[in-house]
Amino acid sequence: GQATTARMPRQEFGEPARERTPAPGRPGTSRERPHGTLPGRSAGARRRLMRQRLVVFVTVTIGVALAIAAAQGCENRDSQGLHPLPAASSPAAGGPPLSIDGAPSAAASGHGDSGLGPAVGTPPAVDWPNRSYTDPSGGPAIKLNGGHTTGGGATVTLTTVLPAHYRDAQAALVVLRRVEGSVPVDLVQLFGFSGDAPVLLASRASAADPQGVASWRVENGALIREERVALTGASSSTRYTVRGDGGLEESWPGAGVTGAATGG
Repeated sequence: GQATTARMPRQEFGEPARERTPAPGRPGTSRERPHGTLPGRSAGARRRLMRQRLVVFVTVTIGVALAIAAAQGCENRDSQGLHPLPAASSPAAGGPPLSIDGAPSAAASGHGDSGLGPAVGTPPAVDWPNRSYTDPSGGPAIKLNGGHTTGGGATVTLTTVLPAHYRDAQAALVVLRRVEGSVPVDLVQLFGFSGDAPVLLASRASAADPQGVASWRVENGALIREERVALTGASSSTRYTVRGDGGLEESWPGAGVTGAATGG
């Protein structure tokens, strides 16, 4: 007889492929991967990583901003001692109101030396420790008795009186110190004379170093305040000049002019 050949059944077109059984010892793997995930990293791990990056970014940004602000705040401070910003002042009686900041300096306005210098001759005698003074900060009049205030509130003491010469006439520079809070304030006042009566020409309220001991002198057309700290030996100077229009302005080395006070 004829030999018959056994035929294997053919896979019909469109019949789904049979699943293959993985080889022994090799786990089956899926070719599909959830969208938005990375191999070997869960969604929770990715969220934790994003939070960590956000915290680092915010921390670095805040640190840089604080460093820039601190650097800018130190640019205009003198490296030798304390120089707080000057306190506001008010116009002298009869004088025009002047701005503390932005007023033109004596050099910029072309006046240069305005004529302030040491006394020439003997100025009129005035009982400076027992009289009333105008407050440059706009407060009530300051009444001294024996060189200091006796009522309540801030303590004001007569610090120094320097005979001077201003615009070809006798003058006097009077400094009062007001102690209120942690920072003392020097009230600098320039007086001229009408006969023997003192007339206020200009005044200024100027913050002082609470740890320094101040000395005053007239030098090179300006009033100089020298402050020395005994504990450290550090010293700093403040210069008060009279502008051509009669206003006072304050400056110190490295800081430039800080503003103008009142003029008469």
